[in-house]
Amino acid sequence: MGGVERRSVAELRADLLGVQRRLLKTHDGFVRLRVLRRVFTLVSRPDVAHRILVSGAPAYRRGFQHRNLGLTIGKGLLVSDGDVWERQRRLTRPVFERAVLGRVVDIAAEATGALVDRWLEQSSGPVDVLDEMRRLSLRVISLAVFGAELPEQAGMFIETARVSLAVASRRNILPLSLPLWAPTRLHRRRRRCLAEVDRFVYARIDERLAGDGHDDILTRLIRGYGDQAQASRREIRDQVVTLYFAGFETTAAALTLTWLMLGEHPRVADRLRTELVATLGHRHPTYPQLSLLTYTRNTLKESMRLRPPVYTVPRTATADERIGDAHVRRGDDIVVATHVLHSCPTIWEAPQHCRPDRFEPGRLTVEQRRAYLPFGAGPRRCIGESFAMATMMTVLAVVARRVRLRPRDGRPVVPATEVTQFPANGLPMLVDPLVPDAAR
Repeated sequence: MGGVERRSVAELRADLLGVQRRLLKTHDGFVRLRVLRRVFTLVSRPDVAHRILVSGAPAYRRGFQHRNLGLTIGKGLLVSDGDVWERQRRLTRPVFERAVLGRVVDIAAEATGALVDRWLEQSSGPVDVLDEMRRLSLRVISLAVFGAELPEQAGMFIETARVSLAVASRRNILPLSLPLWAPTRLHRRRRRCLAEVDRFVYARIDERLAGDGHDDILTRLIRGYGDQAQASRREIRDQVVTLYFAGFETTAAALTLTWLMLGEHPRVADRLRTELVATLGHRHPTYPQLSLLTYTRNTLKESMRLRPPVYTVPRTATADERIGDAHVRRGDDIVVATHVLHSCPTIWEAPQHCRPDRFEPGRLTVEQRRAYLPFGAGPRRCIGESFAMATMMTVLAVVARRVRLRPRDGRPVVPATEVTQFPANGLPMLVDPLVPDAAR
């Protein structure tokens, strides 16, 4: 099945999601796409995706896209493979224990409450929700990882993430890329930003190694390395930078796209607010209370179905394999098109409609569970899923209970597609305060 299609770099840059969607629809969910000298195998069939990501996962390894990302974040959990990946996952698991998540919820609630206070105090006018969610996500992850805010370094971390993801995205599309030592403006910015990030992160690692009494995620991570921590400074650095960049950027994108969805669907926003007021009253949520916020969780899940922040999952095949009538070849650069799986009309009823209730327990079919991949699937499913969901549910609970965010105008939102998707021109929204009684 499938075929080989050709598209230009310009076409992909102009409408990557649309090109993938149209090709996969034409070729029944499996097609090879040639871009100059590079060939991608696009997949949007649940059975094939399940084989690649879950049941046959050992035969499908991290691909060149992960190596491009690794140019910045290093050889951490998001990039590693095989025995190295298994060892790193074991060492990293304590970072996401229940006690840590409880602290993360408290941090996120306090930081989000301060953000809403600022919105309500400032003069009327739109706020750029994308920028606000990036800064909020960075603040939360900074407090969780380092136990302190980073007001002076916030801009540096955001710029480093943006520049690094832009470099990785370009290298993912272009079959021939300039070496990173080439003195382009983008490469110079990347080197400068990365040097500053490394100086900061290594200084914090050395403080913990000296036994300064901190109790934060970095301390827990170093403790997991035991006697090997001093010799593993580079690997610890890679894990911290991975957690930072993968965590704050994807969380910020997911939250931004959720506010966009709620602005488009005020009835969903009203029902969300009803649950929050009934369950929380005027209080911030605690980690145990998140399990009571069923509609809040379902709203986030539906947002990530409609506009998945991580819109593709790349793999490289290590052997020939036939999956039904789809023939995967050794060396294929595979792109599982999450955004197409999430919107397929043969899988989802009314896929373009916003229906959080479709995620009620027991509602999803086997095929839908296999097609829903906001955090990937299988043994390499994102280890930070619980961290991200706890953070996002908390932010949603604090904001939606106190204010309504609505679109400034009716102009369509154009997605930018780097490693994540997000509104290309930011997301200006108006902040409408709710009357006190409605928020209690």
